[in-house]
Amino acid sequence: MYVSLEGLCYLGLIAFRAKGAEYDPLPSALSQKQKNLITARLEDSPPLRGHHPLLGWTPQPNILSKDVRINSQGIRSAHEYSRDVDPKFVRVSAFGDSFTFGSEVDDTATWEYQLEERDARFEVVNFGVGAYGLDQAHLRFLQDGVHFNSDIVVIGFMSENIYRNLNVFRPFYSSAYTTSIYTKPRFSFENGVLSLIKNPLARVDDYRRLVTNGEAVLKEIGSKDYFYHAGYLVGPMDRLPSVRLLKIATRSVKERLNPVVTSEGSYAVSSEGFRLTTTLLEEFHCAALQHESLPVIVIFPDLGDFARHRSHQTKRYEPLLEHLKIKGFRYLDVLDAFAAHDPNVRVDQLTVGKWGHYSRLGNEIVSKYLQRYLNDQGLVSRDVIKTLARTVREKQNCRQDTTLETSAELEVS
Repeated sequence: MYVSLEGLCYLGLIAFRAKGAEYDPLPSALSQKQKNLITARLEDSPPLRGHHPLLGWTPQPNILSKDVRINSQGIRSAHEYSRDVDPKFVRVSAFGDSFTFGSEVDDTATWEYQLEERDARFEVVNFGVGAYGLDQAHLRFLQDGVHFNSDIVVIGFMSENIYRNLNVFRPFYSSAYTTSIYTKPRFSFENGVLSLIKNPLARVDDYRRLVTNGEAVLKEIGSKDYFYHAGYLVGPMDRLPSVRLLKIATRSVKERLNPVVTSEGSYAVSSEGFRLTTTLLEEFHCAALQHESLPVIVIFPDLGDFARHRSHQTKRYEPLLEHLKIKGFRYLDVLDAFAAHDPNVRVDQLTVGKWGHYSRLGNEIVSKYLQRYLNDQGLVSRDVIKTLARTVREKQNCRQDTTLETSAELEVS
């Protein structure tokens, strides 16, 4: 009877696998590869290359390679930027993840560079950082962006970011990110109010402790991570099909009770992920207005969004678009730009690499779309933009979360 039970459980595992639910335990300890990577970073001078106490990580300053140049301000550019804007320019500052940064293409292929080339009236500052969540992009604006007196702030949001807003340590989210060793801050709701959960590993000593006592530290980190609570750890009996099936089934039940996306594949509006995403966008939007910058939200589709579009399915981020429309926010959906360019263009012409980052052509379409929008909306004059930002701020009764901005400043200092 027992052998028969295990046989049935084995068939159950096959059925789960066919639906995309694999046995994928959370890391309860660091792998030797991860330990070696952290140790190497600790031996850098200064230690922890690229680490940031508040944001988790930032681009290393003063990188001058063939394809990517980072200036001393941590901005993707070959030159420095004055905090005072040249009157002949409209300064557009872009915040977001790798789709904003322009990963896997050279500097001249990013949409920011191409927008500048297409329209000399715009000075476009690239504050994008690979693997960022919307939470980190918002905090980077508060820490760095506010000092650059931007006329327009582009809030870049790639549709998968809804998951990152729930995450603290990327390997908890997916085993595809085993080399992502830095933790990040995130936000939570406490009594209905957005609250910052600071980066749990903010100091060099924290990473030394992670190497020497990884199991305990990972457990501490996991207490703040949605995916840690939803997942399961490796156990001594995991070789048995029955144990694996029980763990996978338990996780499936947890995800059904608190889904990030619905069974149809669209954002679940009642989920913590959706509430965090919409609230963060509202806070980011408000913070930009408070600094007399006009926010424009730009939604970047990923490979899954392309696939849904080609199969005539509803956009998974459609609930977010509806929310932004109700709020009266300015937003652009880049998927519309790709469809308008050529609905039959191959996806591999628009993207590069396995993550679906945009190619030179893809970024060219983004730059044209944004340029046309700014021109059509008359957003080509600093005076007009500043006046409009003040008007929108008063109309929306926007009040800045000064506690959050103060927290960001204190953390860095």
